[in-house]
Order: sequence, then structure tokens, then C-alpha cells
Amino acid sequence: MNDFGIRPNTVWFLSLLENPFPKPDDVYNPDQRGLVEYFDPITGYKMGESQYGNTNMWVQARADEDGIMMTLDEIRDEDYEALSWDKTKHGKVDVRLFYAKDRNFEEWTKCRWDPNTDTSPYFFRHSIVSEWHEVCYSSEALKMAQAGYLISIIAVQWADLMICKTRNLSLAQQGMVNNFGNFGLFFETALGAVLLYVPFLNHALGTRAIPFPHFAVPSFSFYCAIFFYDEMRKIWLR
Repeated sequence: MNDFGIRPNTVWFLSLLENPFPKPDDVYNPDQRGLVEYFDPITGYKMGESQYGNTNMWVQARADEDGIMMTLDEIRDEDYEALSWDKTKHGKVDVRLFYAKDRNFEEWTKCRWDPNTDTSPYFFRHSIVSEWHEVCYSSEALKMAQAGYLISIIAVQWADLMICKTRNLSLAQQGMVNNFGNFGLFFETALGAVLLYVPFLNHALGTRAIPFPHFAVPSFSFYCAIFFYDEMRKIWLR
């Protein structure tokens, strides 16, 4: 999720927070928070409390005789809702705008694959499930993380199969001579790729086409850790 703009420590308790949803044309602005002066074409200049560009969180205010800001209009309780992280209906909502009053701009990261450039494959940056909407700063980032976790399970199963071939012999001594085992390695890898990269299965099973670097980190790193640990154990036994 960090690659898609959401720090790991930022997600704590997010699902419990309720806020008003931003308007479709609202744009996140990291410099726009707190009391600001703006021009209303009908009533002239006003003061208001802005929340990073979420206009549904905009609260008008004025100063009393002592210079203390007083709220003129409050957000209604019925406007507050929870973001649906486990579904796709809110996949197009910019979470920075939705959680504007709960998280400051420092708690988000820069997108690893900028959706405004074409220097990386299109599916690295956009989700077919949310109609090619950007993955960065949306609940689709969670779906990407879950798909990456699925691949890490497959990588761990590679290591489990290979280390269980023998009790004492190294894999270099034993070799990959079991055709059924080799077929199992190939089949589970191919199955994982089908589940992630066949579009209609993304809709049916909730999987996502993850960027290729997410096969290596953290997935392959778990494989290396298990495999080399067991090779050291076998050396000690011999």
C-alpha cells in the first residue's frame, strides 16, 4: 500500500472513522488546511476552515468582537458515513480527501507509479474493477496489497515444497528430479497468474493485477528466507 500512497501506519483505525464524502470534482490540495479567506461571488469575502480540498468539509466562520473564530454552519451528522474498504463501491474516492480532518498530508506517501505519466504499464496505475480509476490514494490500494499477499503465499509454498524433499541433503545434491513436484510448482504459479491477470476473475474473486515488482518484494524475499534457513539447517545436520 505504501507504493500506492498509503503509509502502513496511516491505516490504523481508518475503517472506524466516518466523514462526509468529497464531491466528484474536489481535488486534494496539501497546502489547503485551516482557516483561509476566500471570495464568494454573492456575499463577498469570507473566512472558512478548509480540509485539504474536501468542499463538503468546508465550514464557514467569522470572528467575533474578541477576534475568536465562530462557526456559522456545521456539517450535519447525517452527512457522515464510513468508507467501504472491503467492497468496490467507493473505489473512486480519494482517501486523502475523505480522511482530511483525521490525517494530515505527511501521513500519505508519493505514488511509486505516477498515474499522470506513461513511464510504467497502465495496469500498474489503474484498476479495471473501478473502471480504470487510479489505484493511488484509493481503496483499490488495499485490494492490490491483498493480491500481493496471495502471491507471497504461493512463494512460501515453493519454498515449503523444495525444503521438504529431503531431511539432510541439500537441494543441490538432491536435484529437481520429481516430475510431479515440478508440475505442482508450475501449476500453482500459473494458477496464481490466472487469478490475478484474467480481468473477469478480478470482478468475481476480488483479485487485482499487481505490478511485477510486488512479486519480488515481499513475495520472493519470504521464499529466500525460508529456503536459505533450511539449507543452513541441513549443513548443520550433515
